[in-house]
Amino acid sequence: MMLSSSTIATFTTLSIAILVLTSLAHSWRVRHRRTRQLKGVEWLVSLRHLLAHLQQHRGLSSAFLAGKAELKGDISHLQTQIRRDCEAVISVGDWITHSPRWQGVEEHWQRLAQRFQTLDRDTNIGQHNRLITNLIYLIEDTADAHELKHLCEDITQAQRVWRDLLISAEHIGQARAIGTAITAAGSCDSVSRIQLSYLSNKIEETSQRVKNDLEISHQTQHKLQELLYCIKDRVMLDTPQIDSQIYFKLATACLEDMLAKYDEEIMRLRVNIR
Repeated sequence: MMLSSSTIATFTTLSIAILVLTSLAHSWRVRHRRTRQLKGVEWLVSLRHLLAHLQQHRGLSSAFLAGKAELKGDISHLQTQIRRDCEAVISVGDWITHSPRWQGVEEHWQRLAQRFQTLDRDTNIGQHNRLITNLIYLIEDTADAHELKHLCEDITQAQRVWRDLLISAEHIGQARAIGTAITAAGSCDSVSRIQLSYLSNKIEETSQRVKNDLEISHQTQHKLQELLYCIKDRVMLDTPQIDSQIYFKLATACLEDMLAKYDEEIMRLRVNIR
């Protein structure tokens, strides 16, 4: 049966309309995903700044509790910066404010900022550790929710970027806090030696994984080895043989290098957003 010209025209029009609608729907999905990914990158950047300042607060507050009363002004200034970091995180968009993990991070920080001076050194470090661990989990939640893993070459690279890099940095941060408190107090007990020995092994283990996949510079590797040597031969002694400020700076240099590598990888993801 021959189709009339009007029927053919109708089919043609419908086919074109379907193609146009399909194309528009695809374009909308691409734009929506791009917007979501850009927001995700913004959050990863702002959460990273918060992470670094919380790690710094842990180190300074631990030294303060070990007797370095002159750090009180630095800690107050840092708390102001952390408040600004939290405001910057919220300003990116509404998604984060509905995250139970973010709500937990905010509430935990507010309590800790108000009462850290009443805690003993180990409790203070433990509270900071839990807070920072939840923040690292939040960073991974954010990457998942905003499809950022699709921008990586493979799942291994994604794991190295916002899991291993940040966990390696966190092990360094914990070693910085414990070592700074020990050197400020002028003595290292058996519990602290066990903690530092464990963290030294973890730093070596995670940095090795990161180095194999993300090309950590020789300079950073040298700094890490210097830190590990310092922990073993100058901190893990009955009477530590290094000034607390010098140790803090050495550990901070390693921590900043790992976070700078994280920044580099996040900016690489940003470039891949299409």
